[in-house]
Amino acid sequence: MEHPMTDNFDEKGADPGVEEIYDGIVDLEEYAKAGKRPPLSKGYRIRVNGDPFVVNEPKPTGRAILTLAGLLPAENYTLRVKMAGEKPKKVGLDERVDLRGAGVEKFKALPRDQTEG
Repeated sequence: MEHPMTDNFDEKGADPGVEEIYDGIVDLEEYAKAGKRPPLSKGYRIRVNGDPFVVNEPKPTGRAILTLAGLLPAENYTLRVKMAGEKPKKVGLDERVDLRGAGVEKFKALPRDQTEG
């Protein structure tokens, strides 16, 4: 019998210190509703104003999300992220959103007022 402290591999032979990458698209809204943290993935399905988009970067900027959603120029929009159980929070254009953090549900983008910013 192997001693558990000296066995550095799980039953599958994978090193437990290395996170596996999910070979598909993770739907963030589904994970948020289930209260689970999404795995490292090749893509993350997000919703911006109800429309689905796939992001390949686990920590995109607000500008990248607006650009992906075709809301250009990004400076003309205010982006908010809805986290499970929380009120929507404003995301700056150069602020990064960690899509792997538990609870990212969806995004809402609104045109800026001409008097804003």
